[in-house]
Amino acid sequence: MWLTRFEEDLGLIFARAESILAAIAEEFRSPALNYLDKFHPLKEHRSKNYICYLLPYWLNEEIPIDSDRVHQISTANIMGMLYYHLIDETMDNPSLVSRLQLPLAQLIHSEFIKIYSELFPSSSAFWTYYDKYIGEWAVAVTYENEQDYFQVNSVRIAHRAAPVKLSVAAIMLLSGQETRIPQMEEAVDLVLLTMQMIDDWQDWEKDLIEGSYNCLLSMVQADLHLSDRRPNVEEIKQAVYVEGCLIRYSERAEKHHHSLSQIGSSFPLLYDFHAYLCGQLKEIVQQIEADRSLLQRGGLEFLLSRQLMRGK
Repeated sequence: MWLTRFEEDLGLIFARAESILAAIAEEFRSPALNYLDKFHPLKEHRSKNYICYLLPYWLNEEIPIDSDRVHQISTANIMGMLYYHLIDETMDNPSLVSRLQLPLAQLIHSEFIKIYSELFPSSSAFWTYYDKYIGEWAVAVTYENEQDYFQVNSVRIAHRAAPVKLSVAAIMLLSGQETRIPQMEEAVDLVLLTMQMIDDWQDWEKDLIEGSYNCLLSMVQADLHLSDRRPNVEEIKQAVYVEGCLIRYSERAEKHHHSLSQIGSSFPLLYDFHAYLCGQLKEIVQQIEADRSLLQRGGLEFLLSRQLMRGK
């Protein structure tokens, strides 16, 4: 429901994004369009960032504003998504980044700002929220390897994607409901944190090699009381596949879902999306536990057969 209802809208806004990028400087046109295509939600084998472009529609279901403005906000968020992905890639692997990447990011950022400037004059409170979210993002990406956010300040993990909350500020300001922004900021932060937890499960081996911050690695490191180093591959696999640390990892996401329940009736599609995320983690845990149980039974059967053979 949180996705299928909006597939037509997604086709529209990605077409809008394509037309915008098709009009930038010729030297950057093809790279920009190719990069956009990597994130197209209606195509197979693409990276999906649903909350980025669907959050305006989820909010609009409960707080209706002019549909074209919702399209504008979502299109702006696509531009923001591309920009921050390009910047993150530059920060994570500077040696692998082409000279084209930062200029391309700046061109896309200009389009991002242009769309929001059409909706909000410079005097609007929107730009105060813009400064707030960009500041949250900047702190989060700068200090994530110096502070163990997952253990001491987990909201900072969500702040890696803080600009997503521009949807909240935009919809609430346009509808005259600015007082609801703080509650929705907290809700979106919880969803973003759970999303990052899933990404970190999928990317832990890559993050371990690259030295990137990772929630799962943080949990294992804390469990092993390692203060001077990160856990190694064997320790992580032992924690996940033998000691079941992913169960507690999934339970933490469930706690987020319980916290979200207070806004579930007000914004059910955001709540449903988070339920989908929690379900993904549960499925991973269930598969690991099923495999572990099978291996344990197999080992027992092997030992029993050895004993029987010795008896003969």
